Amino acid sequence: MGGTDAKDILGLPKTPLSLTQEKRSRPQKESHRKPDGISREVYALTGGVAPLMPSIDVAHLKRRPPADEKVAWQWLPFTSSARKDDLQLYHWARVVNNVPPTGDYSFAKYNKSVDILKYTDEEYENHLTDPVWTKEETDQLFEFCQNFDLRFVVIADRFPVSRTVEELKDRYYSVTRALLRARAQSPADVANHPLMKEPYDITRDRERKRALSV
Repeated sequence: MGGTDAKDILGLPKTPLSLTQEKRSRPQKESHRKPDGISREVYALTGGVAPLMPSIDVAHLKRRPPADEKVAWQWLPFTSSARKDDLQLYHWARVVNNVPPTGDYSFAKYNKSVDILKYTDEEYENHLTDPVWTKEETDQLFEFCQNFDLRFVVIADRFPVSRTVEELKDRYYSVTRALLRARAQSPADVANHPLMKEPYDITRDRERKRALSV
C-alpha cells in the first residue's frame, strides 16, 4: 500500500502543508493584558481564572476629587425623622466646599415598622373572643407586637402571663385573620392576603422545632 492510499485511509491531505500554512492553521492563543497594580507572578497564577469575588477597578481606588473640590470632615449636629422627640445628636459628616449636607439622616430610611391592626371593643366581642384568652391579655399582646415589631421571642420574655412563643403567634395571627374577614365586603376581597393564603399552623410549628432539636 502506497503513501497516498494510507493518507486516504487516515483522511490526511495528499499534499503536505507548507510551514506558513501550518502556522496559519494553528488556533491563535488568546492574549490577556496584565492589569495594572498586579505583579507578574501573581497574574501568572491567576491569569484567565475567574475571580472568586467581584474585583474593584484599580483606577476607581486611585481616583482623586477634582482640584476645585475641597473635602473636609466636620463634627455636625443632626436629627432623624425616625425619632418623634426631635433629639439632636452629632456625627462626623463629609463637607464639600464648606457646604454642610442637608436633608434627612441617611439611615432614617431603614426605620421600618410593622402595621398592626387595631380592633374596637365591639369587634372584639363579635369576632375575637377566645375561651383561653382574656381581652386584657389580647390587648397587651397586640401592644407588645406593636412595640417589638412581632419579635415573638422578645414578646414571650416580656409577657406577664406564661405563654409559649407558639401560643402568642397563634393568638396574634388568628385575631388578625378574623379582623380581615370581618372587615372585608366578601371573602374574595381578602382571599389573596398572605395571612389568609398561608395561615399560621401551631401544630406544624411545634413539630418543626421538635425536629430541629433532635
